[in-house]
Amino acid sequence: MAKKGGEFKELEELVRHHIDSFDYMVDRGLEIMLDNIKPKLIIFLTIILLYLSNPRINAPIRDVRSRTTRQRLLPFECRQAKVSYTGKFEADVCFQYDGRPVIREKYNFGQFPIMLKSKLCYLRSADPQQLVSLKEEASEVGGYFIMNGIERVFRCLIMPKQNYPMSMTRGSYRERREGHTDKAVVIRCVREYQSSLTDHSSVTVRLYYLRNGSARVGFWVRGREYLLPVGIVLKALVETTDREIYENLTSYYDEKYEKVKGAVGSQLLGERAKIILDEVRDASLFTQDDCLQHIGEHFQPVVDELENKTPYTVAHAVLKDYVFVHLPNFHDKFSLLIFMLQKLFSFVDQTSAPDNPDSLQNQDILLPGHLMTIYLKEKLEDWLRKAKSLVQDELTKNNTFNFLAEIAVGDVRKVMDKNSPVTVSTAVESMLRSGRLATQTGLDLQQRAGYTVQAERLNYLRFLSFFRAVHRGASFAGGRTTSVRKLLPESWGFLCPVHTPDGEPCGLLNHMTCSCRVTSYFDSQGVVKDFFDIRKSILGVLTSLGMIASLPKLAQAGPPKALSVLLDGRVIGSLPSSEIEKVVAHLRRLKVSATSAIPDDMEVGYVPLSIGGAYPGLYISTYPSRFIRPVRNISIPCEERQDIELIGPFEQVFMEIKCPDGGNGGRSNAFPATHEEIHPTNMLSVVANLTPWSDHNQSPRNMYQCQMAKQTMAFSLQSLRFRADQKIYHLQTPQTPIVRTGAYTKYSIDEHPTGTNAIVAVLAYTGYDMEDAMILNKSSVDRGMFHGQIYQTETIDLSDEGSRSDRSHRRFRRSNTDRSSHSLIDSDGLPYVGQIINPNEPYCSIYNDITNTSKPKYRKGSEPAIVDYVAVDTKSKKHLQKVNIRFRHPRNPIIGDKFSSRHGQKGVCSQLWPDIDMPFSGVTGMRPDLIINPHAFPSRMTIAMLLESLAAKGGSLNGNFVDATPFASTVRASNTGEDKSEPESLVDELGKMLKSKGFNHHGVEVLYSGVYGTELTCEIFIGPVYYQRLRHMVSDKFQVRSTGPVDQITRQPIKGRKRGGGIRFGEMERDSMLAHGAAYLLHDRLHTCSDYHIADVCSICGSILTTHYQPQRRIVRDIGGLPPVKAPKKVVCHACQTSKGIETVAMPYVFRYLAAELAAMNIKMTLHLNDGA
Repeated sequence: MAKKGGEFKELEELVRHHIDSFDYMVDRGLEIMLDNIKPKLIIFLTIILLYLSNPRINAPIRDVRSRTTRQRLLPFECRQAKVSYTGKFEADVCFQYDGRPVIREKYNFGQFPIMLKSKLCYLRSADPQQLVSLKEEASEVGGYFIMNGIERVFRCLIMPKQNYPMSMTRGSYRERREGHTDKAVVIRCVREYQSSLTDHSSVTVRLYYLRNGSARVGFWVRGREYLLPVGIVLKALVETTDREIYENLTSYYDEKYEKVKGAVGSQLLGERAKIILDEVRDASLFTQDDCLQHIGEHFQPVVDELENKTPYTVAHAVLKDYVFVHLPNFHDKFSLLIFMLQKLFSFVDQTSAPDNPDSLQNQDILLPGHLMTIYLKEKLEDWLRKAKSLVQDELTKNNTFNFLAEIAVGDVRKVMDKNSPVTVSTAVESMLRSGRLATQTGLDLQQRAGYTVQAERLNYLRFLSFFRAVHRGASFAGGRTTSVRKLLPESWGFLCPVHTPDGEPCGLLNHMTCSCRVTSYFDSQGVVKDFFDIRKSILGVLTSLGMIASLPKLAQAGPPKALSVLLDGRVIGSLPSSEIEKVVAHLRRLKVSATSAIPDDMEVGYVPLSIGGAYPGLYISTYPSRFIRPVRNISIPCEERQDIELIGPFEQVFMEIKCPDGGNGGRSNAFPATHEEIHPTNMLSVVANLTPWSDHNQSPRNMYQCQMAKQTMAFSLQSLRFRADQKIYHLQTPQTPIVRTGAYTKYSIDEHPTGTNAIVAVLAYTGYDMEDAMILNKSSVDRGMFHGQIYQTETIDLSDEGSRSDRSHRRFRRSNTDRSSHSLIDSDGLPYVGQIINPNEPYCSIYNDITNTSKPKYRKGSEPAIVDYVAVDTKSKKHLQKVNIRFRHPRNPIIGDKFSSRHGQKGVCSQLWPDIDMPFSGVTGMRPDLIINPHAFPSRMTIAMLLESLAAKGGSLNGNFVDATPFASTVRASNTGEDKSEPESLVDELGKMLKSKGFNHHGVEVLYSGVYGTELTCEIFIGPVYYQRLRHMVSDKFQVRSTGPVDQITRQPIKGRKRGGGIRFGEMERDSMLAHGAAYLLHDRLHTCSDYHIADVCSICGSILTTHYQPQRRIVRDIGGLPPVKAPKKVVCHACQTSKGIETVAMPYVFRYLAAELAAMNIKMTLHLNDGA
């Protein structure tokens, strides 16, 4: 049943950050990016400027030859036809001669991938009914791309926090140069232009500490790191004197505050400032111009486009493009560098602690729109550079090439077309298809691969999880360190502590909690935020609250007297430490109020004064792609009623937030709680929230369930008829769970249910249920319990197969001569729908017009399949070129299939027992669908499964669903204030419900044995539990072989289930056979059944390789009517020229191969034969 429009709001909210970032890229990002690609200069008699402008991405249209009709291309067609969902990307290339009017040429940069449900997608404004008519899911949320018919989703990555200076200790810093230490302050600056526009490209600047007390500014230019003495940079940025720099650096130290809480300066500051200034003086650089000249001379050969400029211009460009690129103003750069030096010296003197780069408070997230923007920028820059050099070459080669005439634009275009513009969007397409970046510069990112993954629709929960996943980075996956994988308290409420895979990606691949959001460029009305105005109003508010604005070259007092205020990485002033608490409280009030100009997702990171703690200050962030989550602000008077505040991970660490089930959490009265959690389940992800009463389970079981929920065979798609996925798992008759959490209805999981309510009895019956095995009721299975199918699609494209020449002459048609396949193949050469096709039977036939032959395609595999549907591509007017044939494999439960409850209790079916042999209840006559062993519970402590059974029993008797949201009792207690009397336990509550219906309070019943008909000695716990069928089925896994294909070289059986190979009997298996002393079995496995070979060996020279057959003439004539006599076999040794002493010896064939390999290296192997055996 499709819901009404807007019913899937909660689901759309989960993937919004993907769509918003793409929308911003289309709306504004591309334009800002093109404006900031530097124009290329071509100097030839006159100066010609070459630049790009006015980018446009069009909505996807079908590739139709006729100009007039523009048919729209829908996502479902892309999936079926295995093409990409892309729109045309165009931009203008502008030529400007010597200040004359600009000539614009429209260029087509190829097909740009388009995200589903973004502004350019046709599904954007469709309601559920319209989505169904467009052959999509009613609950389609978008957020992914379709590349070659495959759904690819961007994997969000963790990035270091932008524009925030972090102090770090790394052993690798020591190796940079002689005299370096392992300490540095690092800042990842995201480039910003006038009026706060950004294109997301970033440059990381590191400030290294040297052993002599000085520091170096390091940044990367074209894959090489350059280090500049900090004094030279300070003097080059601003016209200043040594005295001013000295005062700025020593202003943080005051004798009277030494050893006071929050004092970060030390006596060594003065010494260090002298060393820094001496370095500059020793280089005999005294003024700003000297320093700029010095920097310029060094960077002239490095920075492209500036080789023939003055050193002064080069230095200016370097400082602008590589040092603190988020600050366009040089005075701001100077203030920030002073601040970073103070932080570095404090860190070295151990008056402040290092920042943890693995903690979420120092991290942001990389979104698809941002990565595509910076990748596209690099590709466009490359294209422009190539275009420039092509034009330049043409000018030098061809002097008559009249560039200035208006008609010459066509000639210029011809020259530039040698460098095809389509490569630009092909690069973006291949990045989404493979997840790899083909980049020389590295784009200031930590990895080159793993940016996109295939969004498998195994079931809906798995699909949803791809959008909520956040990866720490591929570089850590192979690493030996475990510190990256630790679950840190800072990520509380932002990353789910339960939902992370086990094994290699454990702790690296995390999932956002259900209430966690990512800040975006759009406000709640969908208008792009103006960050320039936002920052202006924040500055106004702070100044009115008593902030001393930072003026150029004015030395500011430091902690503990005053604290620096940083707004998005810009030092804007300082606040007296006595006032700061009030300021923070006021800012929070403004954040929550609807009227103020201050955005609701602003982060007020107030780091208080401490002894040896984090470096104090007030860090305010407004930029996008930060994590945020809602909490309730309880320090605001009630009448305002808008008490939901959005907080970020940086400020959360220093806030007092109370949780309903945590009591006061050991909080002293000096620091009362100012905020409280909205609900404890907000700390869990969507998938973790679906486990009923997960607070009653042992923690690892909840983690297993999060993994198993994502590999359940479920009702994965409602638009199954229009899908052409490679493999779809499908549960035929799913049910809705009787016991469900609040999240189940909130995220409308009923659209894609994942299991069945089975009656489960807990008893040890027949011994077939040891070690997590379970007995299924055969009759229940026959009635359709857990029935499922696998759909597999074969796509046959005639234009891909065979050589170019005969492509046009091939079509689907069956052979008229060979009538054997007519029962399987229809006259159009395609199979009948509903036809059962066995292995090695033909399922379609391709006819070649030239040779008049039909070539059938045969079905691979080892089991029969049913043709489910045949979809044909009707685009071409001629014969069919492309078909999708979908096969259906029935998969009903058999012995060896895997099942699990929602509590990590997984097991395999060990026996299908008929109804008559199952135990039955004496009162109701009910028989269980499934029997599980009682030993599954004590060590695993999955109490919630027992509670679920009780609750589901009560719920089904009363005919209503039971709410099993975790932590519900603690929330209720804190709301009602029932601290005096002990609240009744959940078991009593559920027991009362059962008792009122005449059942046992504890959910046990008297059962009778199905075999003997006698009463079982004790009462049995029985009730309905929601069970899931997992995708691991024995039919897809079993591997068996008696004889089969062998390897050509070694003649040993090949490996691989698909190819009919064997299972390797390896070294460890050999060792265990030896330990058992089973020598004959070992000989059988490794020799007789593997590569048994009888070789002729010459006993005279001991060689295997020199023997060969000599054919003999027949001596005896054949007698008529009798079979011919076999000619005598004669084997001769080449080396000894005789056939004496030839023996036959059984050996592994691989031994003979070894002899041949050694002979190839000129090593002779001789065998000594004797009759010892």
